[in-house]
Amino acid sequence: MRALGFYAGMLGIGSALLGQDASATLLLLLAFTCLGWPVLAWRLSNATADPLKAEFRNLTIDTGLAGFWIAMAQFDLLPSALLASVMAMDRTVAGGWPLTRRSMGVMVLVALVTAAFNGFAFQPHSSFATMLWCLPFLMLYLLAVGASTRMFADNVRAQKRALEQGSRIDAQTGLATRPQWLALVGAELRRFQRYGAVSSLLMVDIDRFKRINDSAGHLAGDQVIHEVCAILREGLRSADTAGRYGGDEFGVLLPGTERQAAREVAERLRRAVATQVAVGGEPVTLSIGVAELGQGMESIEDWTGAADEALYRAKDAGRDCVCD
Repeated sequence: MRALGFYAGMLGIGSALLGQDASATLLLLLAFTCLGWPVLAWRLSNATADPLKAEFRNLTIDTGLAGFWIAMAQFDLLPSALLASVMAMDRTVAGGWPLTRRSMGVMVLVALVTAAFNGFAFQPHSSFATMLWCLPFLMLYLLAVGASTRMFADNVRAQKRALEQGSRIDAQTGLATRPQWLALVGAELRRFQRYGAVSSLLMVDIDRFKRINDSAGHLAGDQVIHEVCAILREGLRSADTAGRYGGDEFGVLLPGTERQAAREVAERLRRAVATQVAVGGEPVTLSIGVAELGQGMESIEDWTGAADEALYRAKDAGRDCVCD
């Protein structure tokens, strides 16, 4: 953007200088400034340990150079107005009002000092030729600003979607994260409190998971979690939601499902894991607690607590079973 601005801006300023019979030396200095400064600024930013600080410094230098050439062009109206407005816009976007105030102050100061050395020459009239040579700057730079703004907005949206996805989906399991799952449980609880809608929860625990990690290693444990969660995802309806509640403990929300139907779902999941997942030839088993939403459950903790109690009953009963 700096290169485009200086290259295109050079045309309008150069036309104004030609209309004022500027010397060849001054025109060469303009070309050297507009063609060389963007390259030098890029090198300065890349050569420092703090490129952000260097770039803010370069942005201030940009405005100083603009002030110098505005004064040297004797304040020719159209190129001067374009340079000043574009500089102010860019600095506002890049650093807000503090950077804009500082940079525009530098531009005004440099312009006044340069004008003093130039005898305060003042020719604000813009010729038709200068107007034409200002058009590339006006059109190309604004198009580039629009394109870069759109690209920036697309990147922000993509990052936002990635962050939202990361906040909703557990990366290892592909299930809902605990906060996301609890939010859905809370929404179902509110539906029950308003309309009496039936729902059930499953609390699922991989039996003796620590033993799997200790005997077969953490990679094997991670693989077990991956396979169990794949079975959970595939064995549920689209309306159901499985979430990672803890390390090897998972919750399943079953909207519109009463206790007996929830037990059948739990049994089906338990059998699927026992027949499809194994470590060292030994089947992996699940203990599952079932809790139907009912009267007296006023909070999420009441409902999940009831499912947890059922889960512990399943563990006490010898594991590899379903209790409610």
